[in-house]
Amino acid sequence: MPENTYFSITDTYYPLSNCRPFYEMSYVLPAAMLESNVEKWPVPMLKNFLYMLRKGMMGWVSIMQDTTAWNAEQHEAARQAIALYKEQLRPLIRDARLYHVSDRPDGVHWDGMEHWDAMRRKGVVYAFRGTIATEAEHRFVLDGLDSAACYALHFAVGSAPDRQEWGRALMQAGVSVHLSSPLSLELIFLHSAGPACRAGAEDRMQ
Repeated sequence: MPENTYFSITDTYYPLSNCRPFYEMSYVLPAAMLESNVEKWPVPMLKNFLYMLRKGMMGWVSIMQDTTAWNAEQHEAARQAIALYKEQLRPLIRDARLYHVSDRPDGVHWDGMEHWDAMRRKGVVYAFRGTIATEAEHRFVLDGLDSAACYALHFAVGSAPDRQEWGRALMQAGVSVHLSSPLSLELIFLHSAGPACRAGAEDRMQ
């Protein structure tokens, strides 16, 4: 199959319209082949703007809106988000294995996806908060890791301090994410770390 083959997964391009078919089709097709078009959507806060963009950035992303209508803050946020997509997310989307770490998205409850590259021993978790006002925290149980390895976690959006966790804890208890605003997100980058990480994680578990 040609390397540039892709599938436009839906003809409606809002966040929920994008992530539902992505969730279903990514069981049978590589994430890198699944195109999401990001259309204009109500974004009263910058967190909602980034939620809109990131919902389309789990596979092949296309921005399908008039970007000249964005304000300066949105332009800068989009510049950073697209740079991170190109530099860090896209290699994982292309090469990593995808794990469905939530139920099918409904826009109300939390949902998420995990890309884990076992060869490079690194990955990312997309964590999206839904609309329920009382659900500010959720725990995602991860998959594909080494239970005996220690992992360094980086919360790219800044919802929590970076920390270290054992693989067995991430695959049994999961990683907890707290977001204060509905329709917002966190990106948790993780990589297998060395002896220093093991010592730190072991100290916390005692």
